[in-house]
Amino acid sequence: MLDREMQVFWANAFAIDLLCASEEEILGFDARRILDAHLTPLLQERDAARRLLATMNNGTEMSGLDLSVQDPQGEERQIVYSSRKIERGAFEGMWVLCMREVTERRPASEGLLSTNRQLQVLNQIMGVSASSLSLDELLEASLSKTLDLLGFDLGLTYLLNPERTMALTRYHRGVPENYLARNRTIKVHHWPWNFVFVAGQSRYLELQGEGGTIEDEILASLGVSTLACIPILAESVVVGALFLGSRKVEGFLDEERRLLEAIGQEIGSGVLRSMLHKRLEAAHRETNLYLDVMTHDIKNAENVANLYCDLLLEMLEGDAAQYARRLKGSIRTSSGILQNVANIRRIHQEPPDLRPIHLGRVIRAQIERTPEAAISFDGTTAEVWADDLLPEVFTNLIGNAVKHGGPDARIAIRVEDCLEEDHAVVVTVEDTGPGIPDEMKERIFDRFRQGRNQGCGEGLGLYIVGMLLERYGGRIWVEDRVEGRPDLGASLRFTLREVVHDGDDGYEE
Repeated sequence: MLDREMQVFWANAFAIDLLCASEEEILGFDARRILDAHLTPLLQERDAARRLLATMNNGTEMSGLDLSVQDPQGEERQIVYSSRKIERGAFEGMWVLCMREVTERRPASEGLLSTNRQLQVLNQIMGVSASSLSLDELLEASLSKTLDLLGFDLGLTYLLNPERTMALTRYHRGVPENYLARNRTIKVHHWPWNFVFVAGQSRYLELQGEGGTIEDEILASLGVSTLACIPILAESVVVGALFLGSRKVEGFLDEERRLLEAIGQEIGSGVLRSMLHKRLEAAHRETNLYLDVMTHDIKNAENVANLYCDLLLEMLEGDAAQYARRLKGSIRTSSGILQNVANIRRIHQEPPDLRPIHLGRVIRAQIERTPEAAISFDGTTAEVWADDLLPEVFTNLIGNAVKHGGPDARIAIRVEDCLEEDHAVVVTVEDTGPGIPDEMKERIFDRFRQGRNQGCGEGLGLYIVGMLLERYGGRIWVEDRVEGRPDLGASLRFTLREVVHDGDDGYEE
């Protein structure tokens, strides 16, 4: 039992009004007597009264007990009750009881909690919509998530056919088989479905109890008391509908309707993304097909043209032979453009599969493929991390130097240790050609920022070089062969990651 010294320091205006007692009457009474005589009769829940008295008898502190009481005027009031024992000071051992009224705050708080819950539900649906790559994944996951989060008993997802005359069931859960047997396909122009599939308006069916109406028959066939029919909208165009039924809910509140319609719009956004993704994949496949056909057929035509050019060169002399040589050069340029396009496709489509490659062998093989050029190279024993596209770097750099430097240009290739990076080499390809002006040095590797005077296929070589070196973890830049004299030739320098051997014939990256 409680000590009779358990006194109450509690005389605010709310307590006096609620307990119908004066300040003088309250002060000096022990807590149990006050609550027994004044507060307990006001409590609407007997369980709350028993809990309240039990804590007092046990001497247990309590914090934040929600109570519903009816004041002397008969109005319902919401209060929060707390009790605390004073541990030190002049009033040590005595108790303080506190009541706070929260009647006005409760509706706002409940509304805020409801809004927060709706936002959480919508965020989860948005997460499903954003993470689903295929249309089937989206429809199945969004239906399941909506049913689980909102507590509906059954659901269906319909999608319109391409002719927009029928709605076809794509996914369902908890739906009776006899309903599916008759309604797996819906004619969208029939009432009441035309509201949803044609007009794009949400339709809420609620059991009226009168019987005989189409709505009541639909609800009865599903075994539910309410059914929400929400259009799935993709950029304001109806693409399907979401049906959600409940056996317990008798009607939908305005905020519930807004939430369901927002879910329909979000699923519609996901459907639109999925449709666009499918179209993009189809366009990608079609483009690759065109490129494959063009590349194959053009290469065959080039081989035939090269053969005839060789025959003409054996037969012709003078200016006619010169024309044939130029024709063969144009065919070689065309072949190079096709090869560049094929390389760009490989770079974008295939992930890098880097392995140790002997750099010196690659360089010498490319020099041998260009016998008409004067190229010096002292060799190297370095191995670098690259793949079978590494020769394209030297093919394009050497070809660029030959093209712009002319037949008398000299080309030098060097491989040195990189002083700025560990486990890296610097490769230099320089020529004695006309050089590269300072204003172009920073953008010659960017195909889409070069001058407009280039042809469609020109400029791809250096662009591919930049892409490949980025693929290998290196970088490339341009300097003057002779510092301060761009007119005396260009020096293209780039880095590659060097393979480091450990003591057990392994590699370190």
